[in-house]
Amino acid sequence: MNTIILRPLIIGASIVLLPVLSNLHAFAQNTSQKIELKIYSENDQKQSCPDKVLVTEKPQPYREGSFSTDGSVNLNAYASNVSVVSSNEFSVTWVGQLKPRYAKCLASAGMTKVDGENYSGNINYLRMHFVKGKVYFILDLAGGFDPNNYPLVVLKKGLKNGNPTWTWGGSD
Repeated sequence: MNTIILRPLIIGASIVLLPVLSNLHAFAQNTSQKIELKIYSENDQKQSCPDKVLVTEKPQPYREGSFSTDGSVNLNAYASNVSVVSSNEFSVTWVGQLKPRYAKCLASAGMTKVDGENYSGNINYLRMHFVKGKVYFILDLAGGFDPNNYPLVVLKKGLKNGNPTWTWGGSD
């Protein structure tokens, strides 16, 4: 008899919870993530370089057949006159003139954390160089591939308020 009473209750709860859980899954997929690039300095006086740079990436909503991710980095905190210096289907490099505080920085940077957790990905696709008074921010998808073994590609590159912005993606 308890089974007869519980069955409608379980079915009713499932009907109510299924859309809620589905929406939570979609929301979780659309949250942005913070990617930390740690600065490895050659300078004896490390204060001429920042300790880290934070990048924001956010997956676009799902669409059948492909996926894409939007990204940005606040280079204005370290440099001025940022522009795209080179690009192709798989890579983009932005360059900016380092601000006086960082002008003597000689360093490189790579991905070390994503949302506070150690980065364990197979490609270090976001990198930076601080050299000769300039900063180079590099999005390089070479070696990355989608579930169909096609290469990841740069879909869009640009600047927003003087800061690098991009979209990269692939097929699913």
